[in-house]
Amino acid sequence: MHIESPPKRALKSIEMDPSGDELRAAKSCELHVHIGGCFSVDDLIHLAGPFADEVDWSLYTQAYREAFGIETTPAAWIRGAHKGDESSKRHLHDHYVYTEADGADFSRFMAKFNLAIATLRHHHRTGSYEDCVERVIDRHRLQGIEYVELRAMPPGGTEDPYGFLDFHSTNARVVAAACRPGFVARYVPSIPRWEPLVAYSMLHQWLLAEPEFAKVVVGLDFCHFEEGFPPCTTRDFFHRFVEDEHGEARAPLDVLYHVGEIYFDKSLESSVRWCHEVAELGAKRLGHCTALGLDPAVAVTRRPQAHELEPVSERLHQIDYDLRLKSKLENAGITVDDQALKGEREQLRSKPADAAIRRPYDEERLEQVRRRQDFVLRELTHRGVVIESCPSSNMRLGSVPGVAEHPVHRFLASDVPLVIGADDPGIFDSPLAAEVEWTAATSSLSRQQLARRLGDPRRFACGMTP
Repeated sequence: MHIESPPKRALKSIEMDPSGDELRAAKSCELHVHIGGCFSVDDLIHLAGPFADEVDWSLYTQAYREAFGIETTPAAWIRGAHKGDESSKRHLHDHYVYTEADGADFSRFMAKFNLAIATLRHHHRTGSYEDCVERVIDRHRLQGIEYVELRAMPPGGTEDPYGFLDFHSTNARVVAAACRPGFVARYVPSIPRWEPLVAYSMLHQWLLAEPEFAKVVVGLDFCHFEEGFPPCTTRDFFHRFVEDEHGEARAPLDVLYHVGEIYFDKSLESSVRWCHEVAELGAKRLGHCTALGLDPAVAVTRRPQAHELEPVSERLHQIDYDLRLKSKLENAGITVDDQALKGEREQLRSKPADAAIRRPYDEERLEQVRRRQDFVLRELTHRGVVIESCPSSNMRLGSVPGVAEHPVHRFLASDVPLVIGADDPGIFDSPLAAEVEWTAATSSLSRQQLARRLGDPRRFACGMTP
């Protein structure tokens, strides 16, 4: 199997790009994109059309009913669209593509995305799945992308070990075959947060048994719902991962981690802390991190009392964190009353871990959160940890209420390593170039300044040392 090496592109001034587009480098390297989220309506029709009536659509229909209050008939739509009925295709488009009009709610997004997930549960039925992955890769190439890292997680997790590994093997094989001069694709398997060690063990053994994938599989990704899965639940994974990687002769894998994206279940302090803790554990790139860039005064208005409440367990983790980093936090202008925190910790230890506690916000506390955000951004910068910002995704999922409030502006004003990603361009109908142009149009930076700030994202690719 021949696999192209990453292009040896010099990091020269972007203004000298012969295309005349100062932002061409940012548009030609995609580091945050999910295969399933790349599927278009046409891809789903191609994939499920031949057996639409055999698919269990309940995952989609039930979630859609709960989120939108609407009954859907995906089997009929896909069957009709497969036969060329344009009305059926329009129904699919309206009930799959996620736009601003859908209400900026993560549960609504997942309700629509479940159309792809329900379809993907049958990926092994025909060769159509491979066709669709090839289509996804071809679209990236035709859009002028020269390097792409594609992530994916099988819909059923590890319940079916054979299906789990077959899914990743198929993706890796198609990704490897797509490489050609001037275009390089890489694959990053996604790990379920609820069973990281199980999934990792299976992937580790797979890569040992299939060394031909050593060049194409370049990292591991944590994605899906983050609420309820604090970074401490992945600590054993990171310890095992580091031990294994030190013993491997191949190029080391990098860990990518979605964090600080949807975090209504905890305080803003805990949300900021999660981003730091993941970096401390060893993640190379962090997906979204809206918790680090969204102004806390805006954050607390998104959902009434959302961040005033959090479980006892999270508050205890926050207290331990503050005590551990007392000197650093105080140097950053953050108040750490160690005696008060120790007293609070003793009181909380007698309460159930899942019991909710309420701590209201005032202006002083909000200012302390801002200082915590700045502190963690500096910590990430010091560690060389990269933030992957996905503008349309953040806006449409309700992570960010408006253009002016988008965290990417704060990230750009800092020194933190930063890339722009499309996340799910199929369901959002927004490719990477559009995301970069959105950033340029809404930023206070000129195109030249933005090009210099972003540089060439290839320097942050998995396997690369900045």
